[in-house]
Amino acid sequence: MSIEALKPQLEALTPDQLRTPGLPMAAALQEAHDLLTLCHGEQVKAALIDVGQDPQFTTDLEQRLAAAREAQSQWVAVRDRTKSTALVGLEGRAATLRRDLLAAGRFNLRRDREAQAVLSAISQGETVADLVQDLLDLATLFEQHAAAFASDQSFDVAAGVAEAREVAQALSASVSDERLDPEPSGTRELRDRAFTYLDDLVSEIRAAGRYAFRREVELARRFTSRHRRRLRRTAKRGGPREEVVEQVVEE
Repeated sequence: MSIEALKPQLEALTPDQLRTPGLPMAAALQEAHDLLTLCHGEQVKAALIDVGQDPQFTTDLEQRLAAAREAQSQWVAVRDRTKSTALVGLEGRAATLRRDLLAAGRFNLRRDREAQAVLSAISQGETVADLVQDLLDLATLFEQHAAAFASDQSFDVAAGVAEAREVAQALSASVSDERLDPEPSGTRELRDRAFTYLDDLVSEIRAAGRYAFRREVELARRFTSRHRRRLRRTAKRGGPREEVVEQVVEE
């Protein structure tokens, strides 16, 4: 179903109801698709209907997912077209710096399992927001383990920390400046509306699934966000992502 068919429902959402994705949009869309696949199972679908889900809920989820995918594609096309050369260059510098810091961290902290777990989590970032936060997290991690880099004459940990914070701040500021440009704002709002409309149903189905399968732990677990479970595991290890600094909103 085209996003046009759902325009009335999307436009009915009030500004206070709108949400931006709290995880990378690609991850949110994939998780919604995984949930749809799970709910197509006859026993799962029947159990959810038994606890109150509309018999057509899978069709509804499929339509909302398609609309959200279309809205995201429209937003990405506008966003990337309007990026300035300076911002594209800064993103490239930040991405290269993150790769270099990750390599230094993996080598010099190779005997520290907890640090390696944090580095693995950092390496999975996909968006510009992730890139900003990753550089800040790497700076904090390297400060906490500065002594481990002492024997590496090819890497200046203090300079790496300073550059990571400098580039993160510059990238965050540049993104914020470009987001003041009104041209792509309508497309982004439509994406947020489509995401909110999808997320409302995803949340409802997940709640119903956890209730319906409360005695089947592994199945009930599939009605939670895999992305958020990973973030919670990282936080429990005491990694830098506990010190969340919201620099930019996920794109």
